[in-house]
Amino acid sequence: MSGFGYGSGSGSGSSSGSGSGIGPNGIVDGTTNDDVILPLFIDVDGDQVDGADGDDDVIFAYEGDDYVDAGAGNDTVEGGQGADTLSGGEGTNILRGGDEDDVFIGGAGADKFDGGRDEDVIDYSGSGEAVNVDLSTSSLSGGDADNDTIIGGIDGVIGSDFDDTLTGFDHQGTSDPDVYSNFFDGGAGDDTIDGRGGDDELIGGDGSDSILGGDGNDTIDSSGNTPLPDDGFGIAVPPDPDPNNDRDFVDGGSGDDSITTGDDADTILGGAGDDTVDGGLDDDYIEGNDGHDEITAGEGSDTVFGGDGDDTIYGGINDPLANIPDPIDPELDNGDDSLVGGKGDDLIFGEDDNDTLEGGDGNDTLHGGVDDDTLIGGAGADSMTGGADRDTFIITSVSDANGDIVDGGTGGDDFDTLDLTGLGPFVKVGETTDPDGDSTSGTINFLDSPGGSITGTLTYKEIENIVPCFTPGTRIATPRGEVAVEDLREGDRVITRDNGLQEIRWVGARALGAADMETAPHLRPVLIRAGALGHGLPERDMLVSPQHRLLLTSERAALYFGEREVLAAAKHLTGMEGIDEVRANGTTYIHFMCDRHEVVLSDGAWTESFQPGEQV
Repeated sequence: MSGFGYGSGSGSGSSSGSGSGIGPNGIVDGTTNDDVILPLFIDVDGDQVDGADGDDDVIFAYEGDDYVDAGAGNDTVEGGQGADTLSGGEGTNILRGGDEDDVFIGGAGADKFDGGRDEDVIDYSGSGEAVNVDLSTSSLSGGDADNDTIIGGIDGVIGSDFDDTLTGFDHQGTSDPDVYSNFFDGGAGDDTIDGRGGDDELIGGDGSDSILGGDGNDTIDSSGNTPLPDDGFGIAVPPDPDPNNDRDFVDGGSGDDSITTGDDADTILGGAGDDTVDGGLDDDYIEGNDGHDEITAGEGSDTVFGGDGDDTIYGGINDPLANIPDPIDPELDNGDDSLVGGKGDDLIFGEDDNDTLEGGDGNDTLHGGVDDDTLIGGAGADSMTGGADRDTFIITSVSDANGDIVDGGTGGDDFDTLDLTGLGPFVKVGETTDPDGDSTSGTINFLDSPGGSITGTLTYKEIENIVPCFTPGTRIATPRGEVAVEDLREGDRVITRDNGLQEIRWVGARALGAADMETAPHLRPVLIRAGALGHGLPERDMLVSPQHRLLLTSERAALYFGEREVLAAAKHLTGMEGIDEVRANGTTYIHFMCDRHEVVLSDGAWTESFQPGEQV
């Protein structure tokens, strides 16, 4: 860089400046270039910073992007045109920026700052204590900010490495948000930042920060620390040594905000407006609130509420850790998200791990992704795709179900369940079986009464299990003893494994003849002999559907499934001693439903709601 000179210890040195060149005049002049003016700098007139005539300097940097350090004394520095960085050094200084974006380094001493035009910032990053700055009242205190004064034109602050409090301008009676757009960088420490009105840029830095965007389209970044997941990813990524040192609270407020939080478990409120939110790593809580929001929850078991508007929500993290089979997934349970779309036509991706997706009101599109997801469409005509592994689709009412499309998906440990518990009578229409015989596709018509009028329609494909179903001859445990399932009525109570006595809300029946068995061999029942599952399990021979799941415990479960307790489908047990598929000429199914899907005691064995059959 040309156009400046450094003085030596004897005061020598020169620069081609903007002075007259006829001798010292008490003003240190810069040039029209990008100057670096430091202590002992000498201009063309012979004026020197901190020279023989004293330390109280007057410095004019003129045009160019200048860097000025006035050194000791009570100095006055004029940056002029250009994006300047001005430091008064020690003492009581007056710093004026002029045109363009200037940075004032607020050192020790009672300094005065006049930013001039454009966006000017005071830098307190060198302060040895926390600073408190309120631009709306020009109030400065703490650390190097003590006794400083803002003359005008200051639009932002860079904080210290301590717990700073930084407050921005409000609109102050103007309708132009650009007039009071603030820039705050909290630096390290647990900072409190309030942008208030305007399109603000707010950076939290390291530490557990609280950031309020206020009105305007704000850009908020509180990512701070190098992001490390709490549990790590195998050997490649170590666990976070301190999972609580960057837990931020961010409220975007009104406006279209961009929010990034990064490491640790953060709380993020998007506020009104079309917000873009990236939760980063660990277990975040995110609300999009009003507006059409795009939310990426990131790594961790996150809770996300989209709020009103047409939202797009991603629960997982980007490749290569998302949407990959479990055997090479470096962390199997670091992304169990709860994602709720709210009102509007939402698009929700669960991605990796066991997620719960709920669309809420509106015509929503839900993708479960990898692992065992639960999908709840809610009101509206929803499209739900489970993806790989064992997904459950829960339909909470006939009105919610009407127009829904359910796709169980394929891949992984695939066994998808469509749970229609408590919805009353329905019939399946046009059901077909996939080539491998495991899953079915078709249409469900919901009825106002058995054999009555259609009240709603749902389409499904790649579903292995539709619950619930029971049949004649099966003995169900009740408070009055074992009762044949065909003798149960609405209002009767049954014994459940998880929820005690539960009342039956609805009972229905469906008969399948020989032709049905021939065209739909996947419905052929499985015979489980008495004691085939263990001593007294079941107490008598039981005929069940191939999709019916039974609770296996202890050594038997561990032997076949690698776990000591598991719900296993009957079709996966054929080949075990005493368990075989039966070529029946017909089957009758009886259905009963409680308020929720239950595990009940049938023929002495704990079973899920199921499809046992009576051989005809």
